[in-house]
Amino acid sequence: MPELPDLVHIASVLGRTVCGKAITNVKLGDPVVLRLMIPGTLSALLVGRRLLAVERRGNFLRFALDGDLVLVVNFMLSGRFALSAGKPTRGAKSTLLTLALDDGQELRYADETRMGKLYVARCEQEGDIPGYRELGVDLLSAAFTPARFREILAGRRDQVRQLLLDKTALAAIGNAYADEILFAARIHPKTFCHHLKAEEIDGLYAAIRQTLAHAITEVTSRGGPIEVEVRDFLAVRGRARQPCRVCGTVLREVRVGKGDACFCPTCQPTERRLFLDYRKLVGGSPAAPDPRRSKNG
Repeated sequence: MPELPDLVHIASVLGRTVCGKAITNVKLGDPVVLRLMIPGTLSALLVGRRLLAVERRGNFLRFALDGDLVLVVNFMLSGRFALSAGKPTRGAKSTLLTLALDDGQELRYADETRMGKLYVARCEQEGDIPGYRELGVDLLSAAFTPARFREILAGRRDQVRQLLLDKTALAAIGNAYADEILFAARIHPKTFCHHLKAEEIDGLYAAIRQTLAHAITEVTSRGGPIEVEVRDFLAVRGRARQPCRVCGTVLREVRVGKGDACFCPTCQPTERRLFLDYRKLVGGSPAAPDPRRSKNG
């Protein structure tokens, strides 16, 4: 799914390329992703309307349309946009919505799992979109201060990675950047929030700011297509069983809540006694001999 740095890039590109364009045709591939919050058909509501603005709000992408309407997208697991220029082409089976624009471009939404949601509503109805009103503090806003972060942490007794993924607290971090932030802060993903020391809280806040800023720079500077996720610069996510780029320890995965976290057992030590001591794992099993070493090695 597109995470915050990806959405910043997508909103920037679409803001430059589709704003001011009128929708001339609409094709709906599967109605399961669509949520019409006002009467009418999708074509009747959108055709002829002009795209006025594109912006990110937490993990949502918001398109402002003339006539006081909005198209709000929650990508969920596998949703993505693509922009095609020139002659319209036949879309893939995963393409669930196509907006033809008056300059010949097509804006396509694809979603293999069909878990994402597309909401068409009036501006005053935006608060009724599930998860939209409940969004926590925007991590790129001036409201996200060290003091506000400490307020959010106060009273939390869940694991720190679960806090980072809680969009009602922080808007919004996904799996990839939760791992990157914790690695930068040198905090184990199973650490409980109420066990964090003051200096660790300060370090975690700085890691959120710095990790997202670095990722936004990396993603936007590549200037790639909006449907392509840039992940090759990540330090831990997607690199399980590979050496840590800082210390050389084999990176591991551990179950946290409903998902898996990737981390470095050396750079992110835990004070808790866990079922497995990941620092003693070699080749995927506890205390297994390294076959590359000789008997004398």
